[in-house]
Amino acid sequence: MKSILILLIITYIFSGCQESDKRHIALLNSSKKENNILQKKLEERGAERVNRLELSKIDSKTKIEIAKIESQSKLGIAKVSAEAQKSVAITDSTTKIKTSEIDSLTKKEDLAYQLYITLAIIVVVLIALLLLYFNNKRSRELKNRLHKEQLEHERALKERELEERRLHKVLDLVGAGKLSKEIEQEVLLSLTKPKEESVTLIESK
Repeated sequence: MKSILILLIITYIFSGCQESDKRHIALLNSSKKENNILQKKLEERGAERVNRLELSKIDSKTKIEIAKIESQSKLGIAKVSAEAQKSVAITDSTTKIKTSEIDSLTKKEDLAYQLYITLAIIVVVLIALLLLYFNNKRSRELKNRLHKEQLEHERALKERELEERRLHKVLDLVGAGKLSKEIEQEVLLSLTKPKEESVTLIESK
């Protein structure tokens, strides 16, 4: 009985030791697993940090590149804008110069046209004045000639009237017998002679 008890005790002790070993091994295994998990988590966190660092680096590089591109694009846009403004300014100045030249030419043409019109008007007025002068001169000459002819006609009428009066007077004297026979014969001869001779003869008497 003692031996059996001893064996039982020994087996219990051994079984207890084995169980404790198993527990210890299980604890060791679980701790290893936890360590592995922790290590994996640490590695994952490290990898995440590395990735974050890489991403931040990439992001910073990207931002730097974007900033460079934006600055280059701004510079390019500024250059293009400056060139465009310069081209526009050159075009405006050229346009203004051409416009001023066209305006000056137009003004010169207008002045020349106005001068030609003025000269034409002056020539027309001079021609009209000359025509009016010659017309007035002709009309004056015609009036003067008509006046002279009228005066000559009136003088001729007066002379004829005077001649007729003288002739009637001489005839009255002849009819009254107040003249001598010689004078009567001369008077009768003068009546038969042309007009100029008779007038001369009567005037001489």
